[in-house]
Amino acid sequence: MSSFFIGVLVVELCLSAADSLKDRRQVIRSLLDQAHRRWNVSVADLGPDGSWKRAVLAFSVVNSSLKHIDSLLMSVERFLEKAEDNADFEIVRRERVIKPHDEFSY
Repeated sequence: MSSFFIGVLVVELCLSAADSLKDRRQVIRSLLDQAHRRWNVSVADLGPDGSWKRAVLAFSVVNSSLKHIDSLLMSVERFLEKAEDNADFEIVRRERVIKPHDEFSY
């Protein structure tokens, strides 16, 4: 099997202005859709279920180029930081991990 890498960016948000799950969904869906369209990364809302004020988002990419993955995930991170300035959410925590595929257990 040829060598490739898996990159994951996990971001936890606090949605201070969300007063309902509908408000939360609207903000989260917009962020996920934009990131997916612009960088073709896989996206997921990891919950927590039923929480209006918190969200954990994951963005992932698989590629043979470590530099490409790092560049994509950094672009997504900058996009979220810029969106944070103009929206009603705050980035509470973030973690970016890039590993060779054989270091992930599956």
